[in-house]
Amino acid sequence: MTSSSVELEVTDELREAMRDCIAGRLHSPLMQTLSSGTKAILKDIAGLQTRAIATLGPPKRDGESWWVTRRAIQQSTTLRVADFKATWFGDQPVTDICCGIGGDLIALARRGPATGIDASQSVLSFTAANLITADVTANLRCLDVMQSEPAEVTDGSKWIHIDPDRRADNQRHTQPDAWLPSWERTEQLLGLAEGGLVKMAPATTLDSSVTQSCHLIWISSGGSVREQTAIWGKLPTPPEISGDEQDWQIGGRSAVILKHDSAHRFGCSSDNWTESAPFTSSVESWMIDPDGAIRAAGLTDHFARRHHAKTLGGPSGFLTADWNETDVENPSSQASIGELAMFAKIRDRLSCDDRALRRYFRKAKSYPEIIKVRGVDIDPAKLGKKLRECGETPLALWIGRNGKKTYAVVTNLPQQAPTF
Repeated sequence: MTSSSVELEVTDELREAMRDCIAGRLHSPLMQTLSSGTKAILKDIAGLQTRAIATLGPPKRDGESWWVTRRAIQQSTTLRVADFKATWFGDQPVTDICCGIGGDLIALARRGPATGIDASQSVLSFTAANLITADVTANLRCLDVMQSEPAEVTDGSKWIHIDPDRRADNQRHTQPDAWLPSWERTEQLLGLAEGGLVKMAPATTLDSSVTQSCHLIWISSGGSVREQTAIWGKLPTPPEISGDEQDWQIGGRSAVILKHDSAHRFGCSSDNWTESAPFTSSVESWMIDPDGAIRAAGLTDHFARRHHAKTLGGPSGFLTADWNETDVENPSSQASIGELAMFAKIRDRLSCDDRALRRYFRKAKSYPEIIKVRGVDIDPAKLGKKLRECGETPLALWIGRNGKKTYAVVTNLPQQAPTF
């Protein structure tokens, strides 16, 4: 359910005016017929096109644009994530509740019949225009999910996707009590369907009674954790993912890492993800940084235990491991750690101060092409700029905190490593 401060009905005439606006023809005859307020809205939308394309992908129809607002594009699901979620529904009809400007709805419409529901007719006008831009079709219904009967909302749909409005009062909320629809209404809607997905913020925490009724996944793409999604009920076509050792068990949780055209998963059941990993205060032979989805899912300790690693300074810090040839010769069934984490072989350990770092990289005739920082107030970009002129050989620098001490570790650039 997406509220909007922009009240504008997108017509064929407005789409033509948008073409003029984007082309810089601000004084075209058509633009001259528009009010100053409408022209200001079009200019704002035109200025958001680069961001919209990064989120929704290039327009599928020549000459068309994405109809977005600043708030809507912040909440929209990215193309890669939306496509991944859509695969869960096969080619079955799906109802997208609180569809907004259509980030998820477009992906659902590409694979089969889809219906989008939103409380705002103005938002749905943007949605309809975006369906044209994406060259797909879907049914649209203007319905207030909180005021309507749940059965009227689902209208017999077996499969639903829900994206609650987490900024109903213009403040970002991570807890379900402040969402629209409320979590109580969300559960009522899910109870009328055979299965569904609920989009949430990565930082959302649900009551244990709720988490035991679904499977939670945290999805990362492009180096960022995009969202948390609750898998409810039984969906038609759960995707087969690299590293998928078990079903998407109710009560369990998973991290899904989307890379290029592949998806990789690290998950666990409900009874074994909280056990702490071994802890060490000294760096071993490898440095490891699990993907952000693994960290957001609270699976850092579980990841460390499964890959024979230890937490360095606690689970919020880097991991370290003493891998050797024996590990390589005796792999287990685990997915390649290279798809789930960044890691590298250690070269040196040194004091974390500007003089020591500069002296080291100058002597090595190298520079830190990658700087990773955890738990320390250091700007990697500024530090990298300082050290760039020390040499030409690219290395990696890892800076973290171990108790009250700050440590620095120099490694080779991340490379392929043992598969466990």
